[in-house]
Amino acid sequence: MRLTRSALKSFAARWKDAGGQMSGETLNLENSLVDLIFLSRTHAQLSRRDADPDVTALLSWVTTRDSGHGPDDFSLGQILSQSTPSASNNMDFSSASTAGHATRPPRVSNSAPRKKLAQTRVQQKKKPTLPHVAYSQEKPSRRIRSGESAKTVRPKRSHRQKQAYKARILNEMETYAATNGLNAAIDLPITTTGWMGLRVGIPQSWARILRDAHRSEDEVWEFLDRIQFLPYNGQATQVLDAEHRRIIFRSKITPGMAALAAEFGAEAAAFVKACKPPSDSVIAGNLRGNHWFCIAGADRNNKSVPALSKWHEENAPIIKEYFCPKRVFNRANGIANDLVAILFLAIAARFQACADYMRTNHKMEPMFGQFWNWCLNAPLAGVKRVFCDPHVDFKNLALAVCVVFVYGVFNHREKAWLVIWEAGICLELPPGVFLLYPSSLFYHFNVDIVMTPDGARPTQQNSTPLSGPTLTRPANVSEEDWEAGNGRGSVVWFNQASMFQTSETGFNTLAEARLEGYSGNADIGELLGMDGALPRV
Repeated sequence: MRLTRSALKSFAARWKDAGGQMSGETLNLENSLVDLIFLSRTHAQLSRRDADPDVTALLSWVTTRDSGHGPDDFSLGQILSQSTPSASNNMDFSSASTAGHATRPPRVSNSAPRKKLAQTRVQQKKKPTLPHVAYSQEKPSRRIRSGESAKTVRPKRSHRQKQAYKARILNEMETYAATNGLNAAIDLPITTTGWMGLRVGIPQSWARILRDAHRSEDEVWEFLDRIQFLPYNGQATQVLDAEHRRIIFRSKITPGMAALAAEFGAEAAAFVKACKPPSDSVIAGNLRGNHWFCIAGADRNNKSVPALSKWHEENAPIIKEYFCPKRVFNRANGIANDLVAILFLAIAARFQACADYMRTNHKMEPMFGQFWNWCLNAPLAGVKRVFCDPHVDFKNLALAVCVVFVYGVFNHREKAWLVIWEAGICLELPPGVFLLYPSSLFYHFNVDIVMTPDGARPTQQNSTPLSGPTLTRPANVSEEDWEAGNGRGSVVWFNQASMFQTSETGFNTLAEARLEGYSGNADIGELLGMDGALPRV
């Protein structure tokens, strides 16, 4: 159950009576510790006028317990592992037909000396530790008949066409469900205000180490020894968290998507040539890599009212031309919006509400379906492929999804797989595939994949290629380009949080909302509820 304000106050009072400690006996109070931890991350939502001092003290205590201090205190990780198996740091993906579970490492004893606990924390900070994930395929729980109702963004399609389209997507899907850990309400790095992700969702020292290691194909694998690979098997793929929320979706490549990918490369190259290029300093400052990129659309970042990006204003006629009906970019735009509407209905509704508000109050609307922003990542002179460095798109709207489309002709069995750190998975992304996930909440980057004996860390000496007879190089692509992944690019549809801060508070800025006595925060509880942004499957 979800803790109410009165229940939380009651819990806090009993905690105070117990001397301000969290003993094993108090863990079962209200049977809602997970909710308590969740509320501790959003305690800023409690109004200053009626905040209870005991609640404030309790929430402050909980948020500082994660590091574990001394023999008489439970650390946050220990509390969660003893009271709620879904909150473990170890992620176990399994199916109803397979009972494989990862072995849980021993918990630190409650009586461990303070010095030993401190040494363990220092060791953990020195080296990035990937969450352990074991998974197996799960069949769809039920089939969707083509006669069932469906909602999509594109009203031009007939009702029957929309029904069949939804049925095809949902019926041909493999599922990887976390049996513990990877709980979106606990494990994903959301700001306390609920609008966006954290600038660095993992420890900053880890981020620096991973970025440095990523520059060497050998060194990065030191930290990915427990990564779980999700190859593309010709089916759509979804990943669920421990509460069966859909958090990641990789599409099946339909014939239409394959045809789109085949045309996209030439169209993207022509677009890049026609547009005003980003400056060298802008490219150098791109944390995602040194490839060509652009950000089209509107935002309210560092502005009092929403406005188009500077790059969009400079290239507006070209953008309009390339998004005309029947052009390649516009066709991809339609598919991206359809997938969000089918798979994430609440998110699509939230996007639409923002668009309606902006249309009424600011006389503007999103140019990319329900997305305010669109980014093309393309090869550049001297940079022959898009290969992203470790990063998180923290300014994007939290508890929403971005859509990624991959194009090019390259050996996708080995090149440019996507690591999603917090989920502990590595996804194959062939050209023509669409990927939906909350990029503001996951640390992610590309890696090249090779096979090694006995699971050893790959080097040039012990590696063998993954490509097989089902993946062949087209005659018009050189072997060098094919094996190096040259020509790979991607497109991203996304929404930045600043637009929704305006539409959902009704004020231009959060500062204005707070001056009028409002919290200026997003309702995370509602977004993570049964009918929230991440649908329960």
